[in-house]
Amino acid sequence: MRARQVSGAGRKARFVRISALVLCLAPSAVGAARAQTLVMPSVEPVPPSGKLPLSSAERPGTEYIDLAKRGYQEEEYYLSGVAPAITADGRTVADVPYVTRFLIRKPKDPRRFNGTVIIEPFSWFGERAAGWILTRDYLTRRGYAYVGYTLNINAPAHDPKFPVDASGTSEDAKQYGGIVNFDFMRRFDYARYAPLGSYYDERLFLRGGLPDPFVPQAQGISAELALLLKSNPPDGPAKGLKVDRVYVNTWAVNAQIWMDYLNQGRHQQWRMPDGRPLIDAYMTGKLAYGEVAGESIRVPRHMPDDAPFVTVFSESETLHDAINGIALPPDTDVPRLRYYEVMGTPHLRKADLGTGEVEPLPNERGKPNDPRCQTIYDEPSELPFSALLDALDRWVRLGVPMPREERVERRGKGVVRDGRTGNIVGGVRPPWIMVPAAEYWTDYETGCGVVYDSKVPYSAARLRAMYGNYANYARRFEEAKRRSVAQGYLLPEDAAGLKPIATPQDFGPQRR
Repeated sequence: MRARQVSGAGRKARFVRISALVLCLAPSAVGAARAQTLVMPSVEPVPPSGKLPLSSAERPGTEYIDLAKRGYQEEEYYLSGVAPAITADGRTVADVPYVTRFLIRKPKDPRRFNGTVIIEPFSWFGERAAGWILTRDYLTRRGYAYVGYTLNINAPAHDPKFPVDASGTSEDAKQYGGIVNFDFMRRFDYARYAPLGSYYDERLFLRGGLPDPFVPQAQGISAELALLLKSNPPDGPAKGLKVDRVYVNTWAVNAQIWMDYLNQGRHQQWRMPDGRPLIDAYMTGKLAYGEVAGESIRVPRHMPDDAPFVTVFSESETLHDAINGIALPPDTDVPRLRYYEVMGTPHLRKADLGTGEVEPLPNERGKPNDPRCQTIYDEPSELPFSALLDALDRWVRLGVPMPREERVERRGKGVVRDGRTGNIVGGVRPPWIMVPAAEYWTDYETGCGVVYDSKVPYSAARLRAMYGNYANYARRFEEAKRRSVAQGYLLPEDAAGLKPIATPQDFGPQRR
């Protein structure tokens, strides 16, 4: 299946055409830019190599799901074109060719497709699809299509993802250097990923005074992918499906790309030929914008008036902003803006790790005996996050505003914790926070020294003091599930399978 074959002369012509379309504007001027249509990228299937693709949902691992059982199929494609290489402050340096790849997961039966494609760049670390991991059950139940795509570079001499310390070394590079960049992908499957390439020059692209770790062509590649999907070419990757909407559902470090995209006015600048937006909704999560480097803004300077912008924080990002005194904006319906701080959810779980990624546990670092560094969160974070994505979809399709939730209560450069439960006051409260069986902490507070956050399960004596016995606890947990469904933070079909976090054994020997 080949959407378009481009000869050498054709590639040159495309380069000239796209150069004429992309404006070299600073962020302050982008908002006034005339709407433009990018040039359609080329797409062709990746030849089989005898191995399943990297990040495939059919490979054993954190992204696995039985696609066939759910009536889905997965295909991998090369995506190639010419995209602007943009600095962190919004200046276009050059229009440069690229070749990348994407995976599409879609219903086999077109009648099951709901008209929406979710797009997400794979993470730097092990090409992980964090948004897919968090919402795959929901997506495949409701008939979405999903596209995960690669934004990467060849390993430069000084990798900007791993800034060196005063000694000239980088501990992060030692830990993660083997699972990033195109070099990692080629080691995984050279035949499949040898053609990939994108532009980078550490002298030209800076963020916060350091080499920019984000791919300079990220915005253009993302926009061209959305253009391809929403244009419904008859021989394109979504052949047989009619794509009406494209939503962003991007988590962790690559969420910054979408803040840049909106902040620099790309939503208004790059449009479909008929003037519609390329992207109909933006949901990003588990990243405090500017945390990697650069500005710590929370509302883009060029908010869209025809698409919601929704940000979801775990406890970790919530503490980041509280400690740094960064205030969250109020929720508004015009423009459509929401922020959610979801308590009892961590920045990373074992269930979220990428291919080849190994993370030390909290008790394996500097505080092995600290009671707060013994147990990581294992609660089903995917449940409130899926409910939020469903609410976003209803806001777009039906005009039903997403719920508003009170912010976490702050005190100085910190948060308020309830004296009885030990947990943070305010925010979105899943059932395991409404009726807790543990104190939930972040590494910002404990200093365990790892990417995981950790919890302290209640002792049997504390559980009995709070609930009396397991039956009372389980009854209250069921009530909390019903409240969470009513609030819009838990879907009814997910509530049915959500079990209490504590077990009867956690309450100790039962009295007769």
